[in-house]
Amino acid sequence: MDKSLGGQIGIVTGASAGIGRAISLELAIRGMRLALAARGKVALQKTLDEIRSLGGEGIVVPTDVSDCTQVEGLISRTESELGPADLLVNNAGLVSSIGPLWESDPRQWKRDQEVNLFGLYHGCRAVLPGMVKRKRGRIVNITGGGASGPFPFLSSYAASKVAVVRLSENLMHELAEIESPVKVFVVSPGFVRTAMTEQFERTEAGRRWMGYMVRRFEQGLDVQPELAAGLIAAIAEGRLDAYAGRYLRAPDDLPRLDELEAKGGFEEGSEKRLLRFK
Repeated sequence: MDKSLGGQIGIVTGASAGIGRAISLELAIRGMRLALAARGKVALQKTLDEIRSLGGEGIVVPTDVSDCTQVEGLISRTESELGPADLLVNNAGLVSSIGPLWESDPRQWKRDQEVNLFGLYHGCRAVLPGMVKRKRGRIVNITGGGASGPFPFLSSYAASKVAVVRLSENLMHELAEIESPVKVFVVSPGFVRTAMTEQFERTEAGRRWMGYMVRRFEQGLDVQPELAAGLIAAIAEGRLDAYAGRYLRAPDDLPRLDELEAKGGFEEGSEKRLLRFK
C-alpha cells in the first residue's frame, strides 16, 4: 500500500460490485478509509472483506441513494465512525428501462432518474455543507453512455447521465461564486462489463434493442473498471484539480495522467469537455 491517501476519508456509492468495487479497492490500497454504500449488505461486506485483506479499513452502510433520508444517514454515520469526508464518489447507477421511449414503463423510466440523478443530488446536497465549512473536499460524479452523444433505446439512462454532467458543472460554478476550494469532477468509466451492462446480453429487451452494445462485448471493446479507479484515485490525490468541472474519460485520460497534470488544465477560454451548443 503506497498510503498516498492516508488520513483521508471517502464515501463510495454503488460499492458492492463492478466499477464501485474497483474504485473502493484502489482508494483503500492507497490508504483511504472508506464508507461503502449500496442497497445490498451482503455484497457490500464482501467488498469490505477484500479491503481488509489488503490492509485497508472501512465500514458498510446499506443505503438506497434514491432516499434522501438514507443518504443523509450515510453522511452522518461516516462522520461519526470514520470522520468528515474528504471524497464522495457518486457511482450508484441503474438501467431498468430498455427499448423505445414510446414503449417504456413510466415507473421504470422514473426509477432510473431517481437513482442516477436524484441519488447523486442527494449525495452532493448532504456532503457539501461540511466540505464547504471545512474548506476542503472533492466530489466525483460518475456519468456514462449518453453524456456525449445519443444512446438509442436507453433514453432514461442517457437523459440522467447528460444531466449529471450539467449538474456537476453548475455546482462547480456555484462553489466558485462563494470562493470555495471544494472541487467537483465528472468521470466516465467507459464501457465496462458489469451486471448492469450484461443485461444487454441477458434480457430479452437487451438482446432485442441493445445488440450494438452486445457486439462491443464480442469484439472485446469493453474496458476494465480499474481505469476509472485509477483516475479517481489521482483526483483524490489532487493531481487533477485544474480539471474540476470538466468531463474526464478514464480510458483516454488515465494513460496520459502525467501529461494532463503537467499541462495544468485546458487552454484559457477552452470549452473542451464541457456541454456547449455551437
